[in-house]
Amino acid sequence: MGAPEKEPVGPGVPRREDFLFESDFPETARNLARLLGWDGALSLIRELGGIPFPVPKGPNNNARGAARYERLVELVGEEGAKRLVYEYGDDMLNIPNCSQAFSKGTKRAMAAYYDRGASLEETAAAFGVTTRWVSMALKAVPPMSGERIRFPT
Repeated sequence: MGAPEKEPVGPGVPRREDFLFESDFPETARNLARLLGWDGALSLIRELGGIPFPVPKGPNNNARGAARYERLVELVGEEGAKRLVYEYGDDMLNIPNCSQAFSKGTKRAMAAYYDRGASLEETAAAFGVTTRWVSMALKAVPPMSGERIRFPT
Protein backbone atom coordinates (compact mmCIF):
# COMPACT_ATOMS: atom_id res chain seq x y z
CA MET A 1 0.00 0.00 0.00
CA GLY A 2 1.92 3.01 -1.28
CA ALA A 3 1.58 6.62 -0.30
CA PRO A 4 -0.57 8.84 -2.48
CA GLU A 5 1.30 11.25 -4.73
CA LYS A 6 -1.15 14.08 -4.02
CA GLU A 7 -0.18 16.36 -1.17
CA PRO A 8 -2.93 16.90 1.42
CA VAL A 9 -4.87 20.12 1.04
CA GLY A 10 -7.11 22.22 3.20
CA PRO A 11 -6.92 24.19 6.41
CA GLY A 12 -5.78 22.18 9.39
CA VAL A 13 -4.63 19.19 7.32
CA PRO A 14 -1.28 17.99 8.65
CA ARG A 15 1.62 17.67 6.22
CA ARG A 16 3.34 14.30 5.96
CA GLU A 17 6.66 16.14 6.32
CA ASP A 18 5.69 16.89 9.92
CA PHE A 19 5.54 13.15 10.61
CA LEU A 20 8.82 11.97 9.08
CA PHE A 21 11.58 10.50 11.22
CA GLU A 22 15.21 9.89 10.32
CA SER A 23 14.80 6.22 11.20
CA ASP A 24 12.15 5.92 8.43
CA PHE A 25 14.75 6.59 5.73
CA PRO A 26 17.35 4.25 4.24
CA GLU A 27 21.02 4.82 5.02
CA THR A 28 21.66 6.38 1.60
CA ALA A 29 19.06 9.07 2.28
CA ARG A 30 20.52 9.74 5.72
CA ASN A 31 23.97 10.11 4.13
CA LEU A 32 22.55 12.60 1.63
CA ALA A 33 20.99 14.52 4.54
CA ARG A 34 24.35 14.56 6.31
CA LEU A 35 25.88 16.22 3.23
CA LEU A 36 22.99 18.45 2.13
CA GLY A 37 20.65 18.81 5.09
CA TRP A 38 17.16 17.30 4.92
CA ASP A 39 15.79 20.01 2.63
CA GLY A 40 18.49 19.38 0.05
CA ALA A 41 18.33 15.61 0.40
CA LEU A 42 14.55 15.56 -0.04
CA SER A 43 14.76 17.87 -3.03
CA LEU A 44 17.15 15.41 -4.67
CA ILE A 45 15.02 12.42 -3.65
CA ARG A 46 11.78 13.97 -4.96
CA GLU A 47 13.29 14.84 -8.34
CA LEU A 48 15.67 11.94 -8.95
CA GLY A 49 14.58 9.25 -6.49
CA GLY A 50 14.88 5.73 -7.87
CA ILE A 51 17.20 6.85 -10.66
CA PRO A 52 20.91 5.99 -10.71
CA PHE A 53 22.64 9.34 -11.17
CA PRO A 54 26.20 9.54 -12.53
CA VAL A 55 27.82 12.22 -10.39
CA PRO A 56 30.23 14.30 -12.49
CA LYS A 57 33.90 14.75 -11.57
CA GLY A 58 33.40 18.49 -11.50
CA PRO A 59 31.49 21.41 -12.97
CA ASN A 60 33.44 21.57 -16.24
CA ASN A 61 34.77 18.07 -16.83
CA ASN A 62 32.90 17.52 -20.12
CA ALA A 63 29.59 18.59 -21.70
CA ARG A 64 27.51 15.80 -20.15
CA GLY A 65 29.17 16.21 -16.77
CA ALA A 66 28.61 19.96 -16.88
CA ALA A 67 24.91 19.40 -17.61
CA ARG A 68 24.63 16.96 -14.70
CA TYR A 69 26.45 19.39 -12.43
CA GLU A 70 24.03 22.18 -13.41
CA ARG A 71 21.11 19.87 -12.64
CA LEU A 72 22.55 19.27 -9.18
CA VAL A 73 22.97 23.02 -8.67
CA GLU A 74 19.29 23.53 -9.61
CA LEU A 75 18.23 20.93 -7.04
CA VAL A 76 20.60 21.44 -4.10
CA GLY A 77 22.45 24.69 -4.77
CA GLU A 78 26.10 25.32 -5.63
CA GLU A 79 27.44 24.32 -2.22
CA GLY A 80 25.38 21.12 -2.18
CA ALA A 81 26.55 20.21 -5.68
CA LYS A 82 30.17 20.73 -4.61
CA ARG A 83 29.65 18.46 -1.60
CA LEU A 84 28.10 15.74 -3.76
CA VAL A 85 30.95 15.96 -6.26
CA TYR A 86 33.52 15.78 -3.47
CA GLU A 87 31.83 12.74 -1.88
CA TYR A 88 30.57 10.86 -4.95
CA GLY A 89 32.37 12.41 -7.96
CA ASP A 90 32.79 9.98 -10.88
CA ASP A 91 30.56 7.42 -9.12
CA MET A 92 27.03 6.28 -9.77
CA LEU A 93 24.81 7.57 -6.97
CA ASN A 94 21.74 5.41 -6.44
CA ILE A 95 19.26 7.92 -5.08
CA PRO A 96 16.54 6.17 -3.09
CA ASN A 97 12.90 7.00 -3.79
CA CYS A 98 12.03 6.64 -0.08
CA SER A 99 8.46 5.59 -0.85
CA GLN A 100 8.22 3.60 2.38
CA ALA A 101 9.34 6.57 4.48
CA PHE A 102 6.88 8.91 2.76
CA SER A 103 4.11 6.34 3.17
CA LYS A 104 4.79 6.18 6.91
CA GLY A 105 4.65 9.98 7.13
CA THR A 106 1.38 10.04 5.21
CA LYS A 107 -0.19 7.38 7.42
CA ARG A 108 0.84 9.27 10.56
CA ALA A 109 -0.54 12.53 9.15
CA MET A 110 -3.83 10.82 8.27
CA ALA A 111 -4.07 9.34 11.75
CA ALA A 112 -3.41 12.74 13.32
CA TYR A 113 -6.09 14.37 11.17
CA TYR A 114 -8.58 11.60 11.92
CA ASP A 115 -7.74 11.73 15.65
CA ARG A 116 -8.57 15.47 15.62
CA GLY A 117 -12.14 14.56 14.72
CA ALA A 118 -12.17 14.35 10.92
CA SER A 119 -14.41 11.65 9.47
CA LEU A 120 -13.15 8.94 7.14
CA GLU A 121 -14.66 10.85 4.23
CA GLU A 122 -13.03 14.15 5.24
CA THR A 123 -9.69 12.42 5.73
CA ALA A 124 -9.95 10.69 2.34
CA ALA A 125 -10.83 13.96 0.60
CA ALA A 126 -8.02 15.86 2.32
CA PHE A 127 -5.41 13.29 1.32
CA GLY A 128 -6.80 12.46 -2.12
CA VAL A 129 -7.45 8.77 -1.43
CA THR A 130 -10.44 6.50 -0.89
CA THR A 131 -12.11 5.87 2.45
CA ARG A 132 -11.04 2.24 2.15
CA TRP A 133 -7.41 3.33 1.85
CA VAL A 134 -7.82 5.54 4.94
CA SER A 135 -9.34 2.64 6.89
CA MET A 136 -6.46 0.37 5.93
CA ALA A 137 -3.87 3.05 6.69
CA LEU A 138 -5.36 3.76 10.12
CA LYS A 139 -4.99 0.08 11.01
CA ALA A 140 -1.27 0.18 10.19
CA VAL A 141 -0.02 3.51 11.53
CA PRO A 142 3.73 3.21 12.12
CA PRO A 143 5.01 4.23 15.54
CA MET A 144 6.59 7.64 15.93
CA SER A 145 10.10 6.92 17.11
CA GLY A 146 13.52 8.42 16.65
CA GLU A 147 14.50 11.94 15.76
CA ARG A 148 11.85 13.91 13.92
CA ILE A 149 12.98 15.74 10.81
CA ARG A 150 12.48 19.50 11.18
CA PHE A 151 11.71 21.68 8.19
CA PRO A 152 11.36 25.43 8.03
CA THR A 153 7.70 26.47 7.90
